[in-house]
Amino acid sequence: MQLRRMLDRRKEPARRTRSGGGLDARRHAPDSGIRCLLIPGLLLICLLSGCSTFSRDGDSGMLDISRMLKPGSIRGPLERSLFGEDNPLEMGRRFSEAERRQVQQCRVAFESGDYEQAIKLSKKAAKKFKETSLGEEAQFYLAESYFAQGEHGKAQDGYDQLFQDYPSTRYVEPATRRMFTIACNWLEVTEPTAKNAIRQVSGEKVIEDKTPARRSNDPTVRVPVLPNFHDKSRPWFDTQGNALKCLKSIWMNDPTGPLADDALMLTATYYQRKKNFVEADRYFEILRDEYPDSPHLEDAFLLGAHVKQMSYQGPYYEGRELKGAQKLKEQSLHLFPASLERPQLRTDLQKIYLQEAERAWYEVEYYQKKRKPRAVAIACIQVINEYPDTSYAKDARDTLTAIDRRELQGLPEVAEFVESLPANEPPPSESSGSKQGPVKSVSHSTSEEDRGGRMTFP
Repeated sequence: MQLRRMLDRRKEPARRTRSGGGLDARRHAPDSGIRCLLIPGLLLICLLSGCSTFSRDGDSGMLDISRMLKPGSIRGPLERSLFGEDNPLEMGRRFSEAERRQVQQCRVAFESGDYEQAIKLSKKAAKKFKETSLGEEAQFYLAESYFAQGEHGKAQDGYDQLFQDYPSTRYVEPATRRMFTIACNWLEVTEPTAKNAIRQVSGEKVIEDKTPARRSNDPTVRVPVLPNFHDKSRPWFDTQGNALKCLKSIWMNDPTGPLADDALMLTATYYQRKKNFVEADRYFEILRDEYPDSPHLEDAFLLGAHVKQMSYQGPYYEGRELKGAQKLKEQSLHLFPASLERPQLRTDLQKIYLQEAERAWYEVEYYQKKRKPRAVAIACIQVINEYPDTSYAKDARDTLTAIDRRELQGLPEVAEFVESLPANEPPPSESSGSKQGPVKSVSHSTSEEDRGGRMTFP
């Protein structure tokens, strides 16, 4: 009994502690809820008090949007210049008078003709003030000094660095004009044939119409891997390849400039002269798609159709280039009705028509070698239907009638077509031994042709 009383006395403090803790938790529960509400409220008040658009009067609500839309808070480039604000390249830094004088010395040295001093000062300033307006000016005069000295390879590197560090440079027009001149010199386009291939259409007269210079016999101009150690006006390696890089830099960095379409046309005609018709076709296509208002548009259609036709490798290969050439030539007839090259286009369309007939006939021969008479019969019918006025159609009729009728079982349309063929088919209207026929083209017209000379394609 006494032992039981002792155990009860020991349990009583623990029971009191548990009951008191529950009361304390219930007592502090409202306090924690209030804290949960007060913390977001305080954060919201701090946020609103720090906002510059918080309304100072009760009329416009909590946020005064009208202050954000005031015209006085927005300034364009001209207004920033009039108010003397910094150039975007100079934001975050103000140049001292000594620093501005350092770049001014580069300009003074260049204008006075001391190009060595201008190069020395411009190199130092371009590195010191990189990615600023002063560095942009120094980099431009560095490239200009090299160009004035006749070191066109270093000048090209300088202009490329200018476009790389300052994509929206204010010197884009003079830089692209210099690079176009460099490319023309390296590609030797001052001869008459090159002038016919590339006509200058911009306001600037870059190619002079004086006595054409002779083509250089220097092998380092023609062979890219041969080093050039004797002519400082050209790069060490691959002169013509670097000229193409100059042209690409023009229409990539100044696509809306006056020399962009000239650069594309010169690049395309270069590849045409090198008989790289695939690359020439690619640049002619870019010119047609991106510059529909260019004076080079007619040449881009005519020469583009020509290089597509020259890219065709024969009846055993894909005929996509042939179809593309036909489409471009027919578009040229419709788009340029006053062109003097219409007779040449008619002749080319006739050649393409005969080449397509040849492709269809080679398909017949292919199935003959595979000994598949049913496929041969279907291919012969295609030749007869699509090219009826060629000698390939006559050969297809002879081949079709020679096929055993038992091989055509299950093809009632083919059997009916064979039975409908006349016994004595008149020969096609063409000279003996020739597989030529009249033009079959959607653009063919019986109207009187325009008189004029024919275009001579290289």
